[in-house]
Amino acid sequence: MAKKDTYLALLRRGIDDTTANQLADAGLKIGDLKKIDKDMLVENYGLKEEIAQGVIEIITAGPQSHGKERFLSKVLAPEKKQESRIEEIKFQRKQKDVLTELAEQKERLKIAKVEAFRAQKLIMNRLGKTVELIVKLENNLHDEGKDDQKVKIRDQLETRGLEAARDHEMLELEGTPQDIVDFRRQHVPGLIFHACPECGDELDPRQSRDPDQPDAWAFICWECETSFTPALATQVETILDEERIVIDPDKPPRNPVPPKPASMDFSSVSDLIRKDLEQTGATADEMTRVVEESVVAGGLMDINDWIDQTLAAKDYIQAQEDREDFILRTGAGATKFNKWMK
Repeated sequence: MAKKDTYLALLRRGIDDTTANQLADAGLKIGDLKKIDKDMLVENYGLKEEIAQGVIEIITAGPQSHGKERFLSKVLAPEKKQESRIEEIKFQRKQKDVLTELAEQKERLKIAKVEAFRAQKLIMNRLGKTVELIVKLENNLHDEGKDDQKVKIRDQLETRGLEAARDHEMLELEGTPQDIVDFRRQHVPGLIFHACPECGDELDPRQSRDPDQPDAWAFICWECETSFTPALATQVETILDEERIVIDPDKPPRNPVPPKPASMDFSSVSDLIRKDLEQTGATADEMTRVVEESVVAGGLMDINDWIDQTLAAKDYIQAQEDREDFILRTGAGATKFNKWMK
């Protein structure tokens, strides 16, 4: 038992395993080692001079905390295994597979975002056409004098309003579709600055420039093909000719000009996608599933499926009763429903 205690005490002081075992087998104790010198260790116990000098210094210094730490790390920690070449190749292959899968997830995430935007774009275009039709119907209702025609127009307005409300809710826009219609009917006509002097048709300056006079502020009416110069342009030209307004071409802009956006290369797009993944914690599978399960992309039924489901539920389809459900569930318009009913 004394040999084992001496052996462990030497290890705790930081002496290597072989030397500690040799001194413990010789019957030496810590107290005996404090009384002998280096020459006795070399001559009587067969230690090398460097090792004997180190043992004397360690024993003289007494127990140290770092020696105990070295002892614990050596005794308790497992031996480091030499990694084989096969295991290294396996790890490299796994790493390559992980990087490939990450690249595939980035690509699938990009495709899912594009598909979501494409679906929103289709619904946005459909909402725009529905709003234009509602504007025409409201204008006709305002100008119509017959009551029976007003009833028909109100029915059409109700149907188109349901279509606009469905698309408006799918896009998660603020306000109501009626706000868009009111702006289109009441405010947009006030933005038209010019009218044809012959037929009185309103002109949009962005689309009514006369191509035969590119250097002048001339407009052309596409209804009666009349080319004219608006009074506003004539007045501005007069003020400029009288030199009441001086234009300095070298004067910088009054407001600060924002810098041009940086070019987006493949690495920049990849970094943006990676940061987006890290911030949201989403994966390509989750994004694809959300897009497929969303109301925009996957919530609409096929017309034939809706017909089969409705007939199986109540054995008949009635125009006034089922029109709203048809529009909301299939995404088709009232015109297609009326054609199918006929």
